[in-house]
Amino acid sequence: MWEVVLHYYDLSQGMAKQMSMQLVGKYFEGIWHTGVVVYNKEYYYGGGISHDPPGRTPFGVPTKKLSLGFTEIPEDLFMEFLRENQKEWSMETYHVFEHNCNHFSDACADFLLGEGIPKDITG
Repeated sequence: MWEVVLHYYDLSQGMAKQMSMQLVGKYFEGIWHTGVVVYNKEYYYGGGISHDPPGRTPFGVPTKKLSLGFTEIPEDLFMEFLRENQKEWSMETYHVFEHNCNHFSDACADFLLGEGIPKDITG
């Protein structure tokens, strides 16, 4: 069994927490980029599917981490899932609000665990 962990990166570097209420009238803890950690790799989407050692992505150190559960899906089956969905997660399909890194993390978690990431991230 492999633990599946969601890494959160605050793209605002703390500014959302400090300024969101004044700027938009609603509190945001962060402007999140997420990645899914499983099989000792962190998988993320940013104009294509990428992976790096956990916490060593171009986004820096994770702001927070959330264990999503454990999967029994073998790594080779997950790699097949990623290969089969490469076109869906390409540079051409990226949309900042409707088809982004958080939606990719949600799809990965759903495949690995049968449920996605917290809805406050994708909503």
